[in-house]
Amino acid sequence: MGVLVDYFTAESDQSAERALSGGPARVKLPYVDCKGWIDELGDLVAELSGRDVSEFGDSEVVVDDSEVSGVDRVVPETVAALAAIENARLSEYAEDELLNDYEIERITALRDLAREAVRLSHGMYRWMCV
Repeated sequence: MGVLVDYFTAESDQSAERALSGGPARVKLPYVDCKGWIDELGDLVAELSGRDVSEFGDSEVVVDDSEVSGVDRVVPETVAALAAIENARLSEYAEDELLNDYEIERITALRDLAREAVRLSHGMYRWMCV
């Protein structure tokens, strides 16, 4: 069985908790579907930004049902670094890593979601379901 992963934004941890059962789409929160593709943003952001992954802390648990799903808050440093990635760097990374169109679209959507979170002073979260 695979792991389902969505990244999303919410005004607060309390708002993000609503995504626990069924994910952010069910409660109509802005999200990017990363199912089967990426589950840890820190590694990706480190690669994109050229910074060491240790500069980005681990996601912090907001709520976990102890069985199949959980919601984690992405640390603000990771969100800010992702939001700062320019289109030229995304293109360069895609070429270097031989990414396909789906992967390029996911990275761009994640970056845009991070920008929106920063613009609105919202948190960025990861919903995972096993």
